[in-house]
Amino acid sequence: MITFYDTQDHARLDAAMRGLREKALCLVTRPGQLLVFEHVPAGQAGVQVAAGGVEPGETSAQAAVRELREETGLNLTAPTHVTSYLWEAALPHRFTRQVCHAFMFHARTPLPGTWDHVAEQRHLFRFRWAPLHAPGLDWEMDAALPHLHALLKEKTPHD
Repeated sequence: MITFYDTQDHARLDAAMRGLREKALCLVTRPGQLLVFEHVPAGQAGVQVAAGGVEPGETSAQAAVRELREETGLNLTAPTHVTSYLWEAALPHRFTRQVCHAFMFHARTPLPGTWDHVAEQRHLFRFRWAPLHAPGLDWEMDAALPHLHALLKEKTPHD
């Protein structure tokens, strides 16, 4: 189940009051595409975007920049908040409830079509560009996509 918050401040306050984990999602875009990855070797983790927990004393935007750097090797800054939402799901062997903050990053410099990156010396991630309109994300990571599309439409100059 997904519930969207009116503001990021409201999301952070709700997370603090309920003692919920906060997570930052990194939506890296270039025209018509979204950066996604899969674990190597492929397992049950599915198609994801860079994401991770907000550490104590860190803003959700700072967490997004840090997680993006750790998981992709990219050093992009100045993320734009897209939306925040409460994600509740029954996963195999556990129930999860967390507050997610989605941030958009623009890939302004040319990046390869695919690349591998070792995150935290433990995980090999294979990155690729997926169609923005249907990236095939798992784990409800696509919940923020309608908000991302609306934001991108606002920022696109109209003829």
